[in-house]
Amino acid sequence: MVRVLLVCTGNTCRSPMAEAMLKARVSAGGLEDKVLVLSAGLAAYGDYPSSPHAQAAMAKRGLDLTAHRSRQLQPELVKAADIILTMTAAHKRAIAAAAPEAAGKVYTLAEYAGVEGDVADPFGGSRELYDACAAEMERLIEKIWQRIAQLAGKSD
Repeated sequence: MVRVLLVCTGNTCRSPMAEAMLKARVSAGGLEDKVLVLSAGLAAYGDYPSSPHAQAAMAKRGLDLTAHRSRQLQPELVKAADIILTMTAAHKRAIAAAAPEAAGKVYTLAEYAGVEGDVADPFGGSRELYDACAAEMERLIEKIWQRIAQLAGKSD
């Protein structure tokens, strides 16, 4: 089982959207028994739903975030993950500083996709900003899909 952990700040916008999109890709690829996708936030204090605009951006893609609840990044999640994909380089640095043993498995989502940059936080922004963020993550997830499938033992 390949365990992919997506990390952002509050676990109400970017990482839940990326989680939903990657889970949909895993399902479409028939790899539900080989790839586990979770998300968490570095500053996810409390048990909060995903933001309404994040829910709307996912609904446009046929995905449902209404059941999502924020989760604080915990050491056991870091330890259990095979790959940790962060939304920003700052997130990556924070995880590497808190868990130096995990440094070799932490990448930004863009870095893992072979491009540069961070996925900007849409928190507090317009619905259009969330849609743009979701579209960016969609492109990045498409770029990483083959790597994830290969780790799970599927090579097509």
